[in-house]
Amino acid sequence: MTILRSPFSVATLLMSLVLPYAAPVFPNQALSQQPLPAEGDESQLIAVLNSDAELFDKAKACQRLAIIGTSESVPVVAKLLADPDLSHYARFALEANPSSDVDKAFRSALEKLKGRQLVGVINSVAARKDTLAVDALLSAADSDDDEVAAAALSALGALGSPESIAAVQQALSGKASLRVAAADACLTAADNLLLEGNNADALKVLAALRSAELPKHINVASRFGEIRAGSENVNELMISYLGDDDLDLFRIGLELAHSLTNTSTTEQLVNQLDSLQPDRQILLLHVLGERGDASALPTVIEALGSGDADMKNAAVRVLGALGNGSVVPVLLKAAVSDDEVLATNARDSLTVLGGDDVDAQLAQTLEGSDGQQRLVLVDVAGRRGIPQVIPLLLQYVSADDAELRNSAIDGLGMTVGLENFPPLVDKMLAMGDSESAKPMKEALRKACQRMGDRDAASKVLLDRMAGESAAAKIELMDLLIYVGGEQALSGVQRAAEGDEDSAADAATQALGKWLTPDAAPVLLELAQSGNEKFRVRCLRGYIRIIRQFGLKPGQRLQMSKQAFAAATRDEERKLVLDTLTRFPSPQGLKMVMLHLTTPSLSEDASKAAVTIGEKIVDNDPKSVAGAMPIVVATTKNEELANRAKVLITRSTSE
Repeated sequence: MTILRSPFSVATLLMSLVLPYAAPVFPNQALSQQPLPAEGDESQLIAVLNSDAELFDKAKACQRLAIIGTSESVPVVAKLLADPDLSHYARFALEANPSSDVDKAFRSALEKLKGRQLVGVINSVAARKDTLAVDALLSAADSDDDEVAAAALSALGALGSPESIAAVQQALSGKASLRVAAADACLTAADNLLLEGNNADALKVLAALRSAELPKHINVASRFGEIRAGSENVNELMISYLGDDDLDLFRIGLELAHSLTNTSTTEQLVNQLDSLQPDRQILLLHVLGERGDASALPTVIEALGSGDADMKNAAVRVLGALGNGSVVPVLLKAAVSDDEVLATNARDSLTVLGGDDVDAQLAQTLEGSDGQQRLVLVDVAGRRGIPQVIPLLLQYVSADDAELRNSAIDGLGMTVGLENFPPLVDKMLAMGDSESAKPMKEALRKACQRMGDRDAASKVLLDRMAGESAAAKIELMDLLIYVGGEQALSGVQRAAEGDEDSAADAATQALGKWLTPDAAPVLLELAQSGNEKFRVRCLRGYIRIIRQFGLKPGQRLQMSKQAFAAATRDEERKLVLDTLTRFPSPQGLKMVMLHLTTPSLSEDASKAAVTIGEKIVDNDPKSVAGAMPIVVATTKNEELANRAKVLITRSTSE
């Protein structure tokens, strides 16, 4: 279990006190890039440290000793703890060394060092959890140097022994400049005690924090800790925090209200509500909704009658989360309100409202409704996908009221199943280009995407193709795009290959907008040997799939080659060249280079080659180095030639 700290972390305030100072930076010498040494290198590394080698070499030796160091290197490295330039690297080497001699060396250094070198060693002692160093740390905590004392308190909190915890607790009432450091040490100690399952002792530490004279954010952190540690009076804490003028403490109360599940909590929260200011009442209302305890419903309904607009909107939203069938009448009343914001929130709440009887209640109410209430119910029933209302919605599709008609159409798109799909398609065809045709098409698209039996839905659409106008065929083919599947694709392919131009026109348009890449082979075949009127359209549809769908690199390259071979115009060839730049690869560069010598494609191929080269030069300089001189010799575009020359330099300097 972990204590949640305040957003204003105490640790942040201590960063400058307890973190080791920045180590020297060696230009162009990345220590992390050095190869790992062999085990037998320790003696050589020790020799480097004992020599008059450069500072960088000694730092590098320390870095390597962090990996392979044993007790043999401890005395030599320990000598560097006092070195202002190398102390950081020495501690780095020693902290990772498994030898117990390291702890002895650090304890010895605690008695000798001063200033920032001492701070660094104190941090290392804490990192190694050396409880034998407690006495020395206690002495350091009394230092006149606040930087040293703060580091020592932090280390004592991390070690967490009874003696060290007592020391940091005592420091809470000691020197004012160290109280924040002592508080942070107490929080660290409590964290560790909780991790060990020692909640009782953690609570004692946190209680001492809460009673000390400390900045507010520390008190907030300590109270969070008490809650996490399982304080027995947690409900009392919650009520006291909710009634506190301090906003941070009030937020702790809200978190408690959200997380406590005992049966008395809801009643306590309801009783507390009246004593709060409106802005806080709203926050607590939302918590009541998130708790999911229906016993709070009467209170939330009462809040809906408030004269405060924000309160009413909060209550409406909470009813959607907390309510059941019993609140349908209340929400319906709000949904027809002249207050547009309140009405919208009420509709949204009706849409998500839980309860087994809600759908039936809404459907029954719709039958006898009229005016604005009927519009609301049609909208909500559609958004909830209530199948019982489909017959009524089908009737409303022919209503004179355009708003009702379009709302019913939209609702059908979210509710209709295969059983009612055919009459809905027929209504669309009968509408022609009327005002409601567009919303009907959108509704049918939604319905098509929801069809469980795609083959049956495809048959409904394909069966209606015969005898329809060219415009109607386009609409039917468009719906097949959203149905998808093998049956739909086969039906569209047959129409595209047929002798009837209007059907082939509609089919090839649909294939060009198909939502899945399985249309690619059909499009390629039609581009190669289909109706000549539509070959270019089909090839462009094929190229669209290459450009827009997530294909495997090898598949995309092969399709690009096939598209290029099928192209009869430079416009489509240029599209393929541009497509290859979207998915840069050495293979794509090689394909582009084949067309540099084609006069009508030379500049486009040059541009594609440079674009690809700029994207792959770091990973494949060899391919770029071989291609760019040819581009320079070919292109007449000076800017493009200069970009190619830059790539030559980059690729040959690797």
